[in-house]
Amino acid sequence: MALRTFARMRELHKSYPAAGITFMPGIEYLEAPSPAYQALDAERAKRLGMEGFRLLCPNELPDDKVKIGFEYDSWCVNPMVYCSFLLRRFGYLGGKVVKKEVRSPAEIFEMRELGKVDAVINASGIGFGDPDVFITRGQTCLVANPCPATVTRQNADGSWSFSVPRNFDGGTIIGGTKEPNNWDPNPSPKVRAALLQNFAMAYPQILGKDKKYRVIADIVGRRPTRKNGMRLEKELIGDGKCIIHAYGLGGRGYELSWGVSEAVSGLLSGHLGTASPKL
Repeated sequence: MALRTFARMRELHKSYPAAGITFMPGIEYLEAPSPAYQALDAERAKRLGMEGFRLLCPNELPDDKVKIGFEYDSWCVNPMVYCSFLLRRFGYLGGKVVKKEVRSPAEIFEMRELGKVDAVINASGIGFGDPDVFITRGQTCLVANPCPATVTRQNADGSWSFSVPRNFDGGTIIGGTKEPNNWDPNPSPKVRAALLQNFAMAYPQILGKDKKYRVIADIVGRRPTRKNGMRLEKELIGDGKCIIHAYGLGGRGYELSWGVSEAVSGLLSGHLGTASPKL
């Protein structure tokens, strides 16, 4: 799904330069690489569909703790620009937006103002009370410092340092934490300091000529995560109607978005007996 999303983002980037999508190098540093990472080379990366892959030389690694590093083609989105673009396209192609509070996707079949409803896509994130869904709290920091690549460092203790450039004047996200079942909405100044310090050690170039961060805001998000992975399936509810569930991706929503949408499109087309539309 990630590879299909990559290909679709490439197409959108070429066709709609103002869609909020930017292609750039992706850089990964690993302190304790697994056997799968250690076996990764250009030939294997090509088979996996990775473009622009190369193994970093020892002098390109930030310090002695990092045992291996890679560079490859990647992409980022500025969410505000990208989601606005998608909404405009949705309306242009005939879609309509209706805001309603619902407690179950089954309610939507009974909303008379929508007309006859044959299928509902449950992309709610939280899954309407699914007991397998839990939230994962993440704290990041938005800085004005530009960054020319997505950079990820996997530390030996299991923690991560990463950057997500948003471009289109969206700044750079520096992260981050993963805290299951933590509902605290308040950012921690101590965590912010650690995030910024750790990433500067992994990628000193982020500090620029001034040798400092220009902090814009602290961000706390709660990602709906699901035990044993996302739910992607069709549920028949009678009278020729169905609910297609597609939720619980945790922090991988953008990364898997187009791959998931194609799977949903296939399930919907199979139910309606129509050809799957080109997304």
